[in-house]
Amino acid sequence: MIFSEERIEKLREDVRGRLSEKRYLHTLGVEKMAVLIGEKCLPDRIDELRVAALLHDISKEYSEAEHLSLAKKHNIIFCDDDLSAPAIWHSLTAAAVIMDDFPDFVTDDVLTAVANHTVGNADMSVFDEIILISDYTEEGRKYEKCIKVREEMLTELSAARTEKEAIFALHRAVISSLENNIQELSFRGNSYHKRTSETLSAMLIKAERQKMDIIKDLVNCDSTTLAREAVKLLIEKKAIDVTLFDVREKSSVTDYYVNATGRSQTNVAALADDVDALLSQRGRAPIRVEGKRGYGWILVDFGDVIVNVFDRDSREFYNLDRHFPEEGRLDISDLVEEVDKKLEINKN
Repeated sequence: MIFSEERIEKLREDVRGRLSEKRYLHTLGVEKMAVLIGEKCLPDRIDELRVAALLHDISKEYSEAEHLSLAKKHNIIFCDDDLSAPAIWHSLTAAAVIMDDFPDFVTDDVLTAVANHTVGNADMSVFDEIILISDYTEEGRKYEKCIKVREEMLTELSAARTEKEAIFALHRAVISSLENNIQELSFRGNSYHKRTSETLSAMLIKAERQKMDIIKDLVNCDSTTLAREAVKLLIEKKAIDVTLFDVREKSSVTDYYVNATGRSQTNVAALADDVDALLSQRGRAPIRVEGKRGYGWILVDFGDVIVNVFDRDSREFYNLDRHFPEEGRLDISDLVEEVDKKLEINKN
């Protein structure tokens, strides 16, 4: 379902009239974070994520009597763990409020995400996870552990090159938030909701499967994909004069050469390490690495892709690009544009 910006703005105003200023500011923070994460993980669902974020705490400030009245009206059954934790009742009753007072915004995903945003659920979707972690990490949260999870998540999302990698970063953040909640409650001598531990167990399995999928994708990818990944990383890391040559018809040694220049000898080593680390993490460790730090040229050989990183003097002296036919030099403007777009999104 698509919600127009006008409808969402009207919803925002309606929600504001129902919440205290502090709660409303928190809600706007959750909306902002949900959009930020959604752009990486569910880019086609941004408007629906906004709606879920805006409505997730719609009954947060209700009295216990109001919660119980809604539960009775809508046949909401509180389990023993629910009854012992009134602070989470709003996640159970908010769906009832949405159905009663905001019927135009009712979708299965909105209702489920609102219901799961406090203690989670073993069957959570990516949509559910985004609302849960947005609630935990929105910028108004000043707790040290929330800040750490937020910073780590945003760093990993920024580094993610595919939707799968972004979702893996989301999984990891949700796991950290659940672990923190369990540790905090245990430290205080309080019991934690059984669904929290069930959700944590399920998320650990889900994250491991996602990690293996990512590794499998790159292990099984063709040399073209591998070369383009190396080029994008070097562009993102501000390497100079990145070039990509297709030598499949000219060489029996490799399929592609990637050449780049570092801004200093130290930067040359850092760029080579970055390429090595990124592709190794994804299951493609180099066959060999040649060249010493400070010598101006480091070669990282992945078999069907060879990456050369030079300092300025070495790039000019060896002039390796001239050894490849000009017709083999590939246009990488689309990769430059992709990286620029990513960096602009992250900056905003």
